[in-house]
Amino acid sequence: MAEYEFDVALSYAGEDQRLVLPVVELLKSSGVEVFHGKERETEMWGLDLVEYFSEAFSRRARYVLLFGSRNYVDKWSRLQRRTALGRALEQHTEYVLPIRIDDTEIPGLSPHVGYLDLRVHSAETIAEAVVQKLAQHRAEFTPTTPVTPKSVAALVREKPHGWEYLLYATVVAQGLADLQQKYREHFLRYSPRNGVVEHGNGIDLIRDRNVLLGEIIKVAVESVFTADTQEAAFGRPGEPGDADQIVHLGELFVRTFDEILEWARGIHGTSYAHEPARAAARVQARFADRQLEAMHAVARDLREVADTLVERLTAGERIDMTVPLVFEVEPALELEFKAALDRLSR
Repeated sequence: MAEYEFDVALSYAGEDQRLVLPVVELLKSSGVEVFHGKERETEMWGLDLVEYFSEAFSRRARYVLLFGSRNYVDKWSRLQRRTALGRALEQHTEYVLPIRIDDTEIPGLSPHVGYLDLRVHSAETIAEAVVQKLAQHRAEFTPTTPVTPKSVAALVREKPHGWEYLLYATVVAQGLADLQQKYREHFLRYSPRNGVVEHGNGIDLIRDRNVLLGEIIKVAVESVFTADTQEAAFGRPGEPGDADQIVHLGELFVRTFDEILEWARGIHGTSYAHEPARAAARVQARFADRQLEAMHAVARDLREVADTLVERLTAGERIDMTVPLVFEVEPALELEFKAALDRLSR
């Protein structure tokens, strides 16, 4: 982990100083090392300011707190802004922590980046968010960190706000990333041949598969995705979670996803001597579509919010970790399947 002289550097317009200073004082009282240009005028005296700020923002500070406003865009800090955004693009991780003063868009900063807002969040909330972000950094845990006993122990030791959710999101996102090829192949309706050959009309095999899918669903509903199971992992309100159970719960999410995929791959990988049997079976395989799509969307959404999870939770936002259970079959697909079975019975 890179060592930095300062935890955060400040970038704001001088006209907005009265709004920024309360945050600065709270950060200092919390032990945060702050690079504040206004306090370093003697150090800057006689130096090339382009080089000075480039060095400060690029190498000396872990994060930049960017207070965005019309004053900031129109009159101020163009060098600071370019330096900070340039480093953010280069290292592909969160580095600029933007705070809105008004609704002005900051050139070069993605509109999808998570913000805090001085009109909504107090100076205390913003300072606490920075403290928690630094705790996450010290744990060296991000959504791309391999989940190992060592990395989990570091995360639990630092305990940034929402560490339980960050851990869960990471386990789920990384697990589903490993299954991405199988997921894409499912919607291509492809699977390698598995050596199973069905010579008859396939009705018994179809019935068996219905029972198997029903059992996968039943176990998920009754054992994996219950309120009690999630509370045991994440803890009751105000109580810490259990890291081992969180990892296990995330792995069960991934395992359920894979089990549904494998159920459908078994259908796509079977060879059918009777074409109507093949047609009916491939309609049946589509029963998996809606749940796979819903679970995949959960993993994607978790991954997208993970980088800003600490700030969002500190700001009081509620992150919904509920797994959607979409195990019903669309009526149109049911009718298509019934028609395919009727053709088998003729």
